[in-house]
Amino acid sequence: MSCKQKISEPELKIDEPKESISEQNPVICKKLSANEIELKTCLKEYDFFILKTIDEKTLYRNDNNPSEFILTDFNEDGFLDIELHFMTNVPDVNEILIFNPELKIYTEIENFSSFPASIKIKNTNYYYSYERSGCADSNWDSYLYYLKENKAIKIGNIHTIECDNESDNGIYIYKINGENKEQIKLIPIPKKGFENKWEFIEKYWNENYMKFE
Repeated sequence: MSCKQKISEPELKIDEPKESISEQNPVICKKLSANEIELKTCLKEYDFFILKTIDEKTLYRNDNNPSEFILTDFNEDGFLDIELHFMTNVPDVNEILIFNPELKIYTEIENFSSFPASIKIKNTNYYYSYERSGCADSNWDSYLYYLKENKAIKIGNIHTIECDNESDNGIYIYKINGENKEQIKLIPIPKKGFENKWEFIEKYWNENYMKFE
């Protein structure tokens, strides 16, 4: 099924899919009832995604070959957002449409695909990402950011070099303000390497995000 539901609250309703044509990758359109409004979604896997009004007015179209979409409360405001997934060489490169409850519209975060595998820091307005940066994932980056209007604004970066043949190995912490990037800390790589880099990333951003405000 092309739409995966990752939601328990609030309630949503999706009509049974209707295939517009009989082919290997048909266009599947569904009525979507969420956030107290009714819309229509159409997806052709690895081709396009369209969000429409019930009377067929196109509100949003993505032609970057999405493989699926899910409904999820990404920013944890109690309303369902639309997250588009893609088959790429970089894991978890997604695009997001955030629901605006005041205007009752979905807004695309234009540069969201630059922040793969994003996770929200609980009880804050901040998020962090993860992406591979070479050397079989021994080098990697994580960005701290927040959402403003239709963009993700990065304010911090963990840049890690852990490759055996590199002389500048270390965990570099940067504070970012627009185009300015300032190194504020260098942490030596543990002698035995990371036991769990995911725990390190989560712990660092949860304990230090306020230093980047």
